[in-house]
Amino acid sequence: MKLQQRLFTRMYKKAPSAESLAWHRDDPVPLLTKAVAGRPSGGRALDLGCGTGLDAVYLAQQGYEVTAVDFVADALAATQERAASVGVSVDCSEGDVINVDVSGPFDIVLDSGCLHHIPKNNIAAYRERIDEWLGPSSDYVLVHFAHRSRIPVPKGPNHLDRAQATALFAPLELKDYDELFYDVPLPMGKMRAGVYWFQNTRR
Repeated sequence: MKLQQRLFTRMYKKAPSAESLAWHRDDPVPLLTKAVAGRPSGGRALDLGCGTGLDAVYLAQQGYEVTAVDFVADALAATQERAASVGVSVDCSEGDVINVDVSGPFDIVLDSGCLHHIPKNNIAAYRERIDEWLGPSSDYVLVHFAHRSRIPVPKGPNHLDRAQATALFAPLELKDYDELFYDVPLPMGKMRAGVYWFQNTRR
């Protein structure tokens, strides 16, 4: 995890702007907006791997009390700057998703690309943390790079396909599934991310 933290910190330092980062998006995750639309307004939201704060700020604008988590200080600074620019508040916590000191429950939990960077021996701990953060009827939205869109070669320690991801988060109910595409610099090239919208139907 320390190596990944150094790598991402270096990428933020070298990026001339947020828009130049490989994982940049212009709009919030579509299934996140769909989950928000189906819920009562307000509540608590957790953005894991918040990056430059696009989704965290969107959630704050929808009336949520937002906690944003990232292990890169520059990402959290960008999130705070984005929030201030539109007059909303986001509480930022620096750390990795396994060990960060954040307490639930939350009405919405978003993982913007953390799971596929977690080693296999930590996936069970990650799953336990998600359960800690979810309350009754909470929504969990996961953005997860499964594999390359054109070259079906596994990369990374735990890139799950749709069936594996659904099984991992059972008994959460899969409400919807979508895909996003990112133009990552070579040698990776265009990447496909599965977007999962789960709901906690347990009481």
